[in-house]
Amino acid sequence: MSFDWHEYITLAEKLVLEQNEANLRSAISRTYYGVFCISRNKKGYKSYTLKQGENIHWKVINEYKNSEKPNETLVGKYLDELRRDRNNADYKEDKNIHKGLAERAIFKAKQVLEMLGEIYVTN
Repeated sequence: MSFDWHEYITLAEKLVLEQNEANLRSAISRTYYGVFCISRNKKGYKSYTLKQGENIHWKVINEYKNSEKPNETLVGKYLDELRRDRNNADYKEDKNIHKGLAERAIFKAKQVLEMLGEIYVTN
């Protein structure tokens, strides 16, 4: 049985409730990875083998951003923003990570899921 990436978003919602910085940073990170992996799989890259020098995150994000479909270009934009927030949360200890930022990440992720036709049930 394969992992359900929606569970990362559910976990992020629970982490935000604690409101300490470690949980908020983790919530942003889990949100990005949950929605990224769902988006990646929707584009058919679940088992994609990277060529040397490729980055799967940029490959998927750019595929959405360069789509002819307006919804997909917005998905690409949101994924790019979420990735930037995730990088800040995971690597930049001097960045101010607050509850509002984590909540916006979760909101954007849910918007992406909706645009991709995914059903997400909040626990």
